[in-house]
Amino acid sequence: MDDFYSLGLLVNRASVSLAKSLNKSLDAQDIDLPNSQFAVMRCLYFKDELSQLEIANLLFKNAAAIKRTVDLLEKKGLVVRKQVRTLKNSVCITDKGRELMPKVIHIADGLIDEALSGIEPDNRELLKTMLDRIYTNLEKK
Repeated sequence: MDDFYSLGLLVNRASVSLAKSLNKSLDAQDIDLPNSQFAVMRCLYFKDELSQLEIANLLFKNAAAIKRTVDLLEKKGLVVRKQVRTLKNSVCITDKGRELMPKVIHIADGLIDEALSGIEPDNRELLKTMLDRIYTNLEKK
């Protein structure tokens, strides 16, 4: 591979390709849940009742983008905001959202399996470990 293909370019290209493929797969199943909304829903499916700031921190997105995404998910009936304290809300997944997510996660997991085809399970774990290490090394600064 030549010098043009830096680590940053390769990671970004893979990430964009995964997002586009997920959008296409969900569209084919008539599921209106773009990748950005899927990421928020996945957070709430596994860790319900998070604040918008907690979601933003988990996904490394800015709070304004998460607010817009939560607004869209709320309009779809997939999440609700619940006041927990004055000036603080939690975002909660609805029954409709909880019912949808196993199907969406199954589609996403199948896509990941397809993306990682030909890569041994040990190397899959190594890839995750290395990507996490890159993040950790940079966040220490």
